[in-house]
Amino acid sequence: QRGLYSGSIGYFEPNGDFDFNVVIRSILYNAAKPYVSFSVGSAITAPATASKEYEECLLKAKAMREALEI
Repeated sequence: QRGLYSGSIGYFEPNGDFDFNVVIRSILYNAAKPYVSFSVGSAITAPATASKEYEECLLKAKAMREALEI
């Protein structure tokens, strides 16, 4: 299961106010388990180079990894 991976998340209030945000490079905390997770990815195409795609994933994850390091 992908879970909360991409798209948008938000809420509507009864008075018509709302707030939404794009779910990308988000850190999720599951208090019940407990664990922290985040997802990154890249597009694999015919001309793709596996090592370059891996480097792209590491770059996308860099800020979240740094935020989680204590």
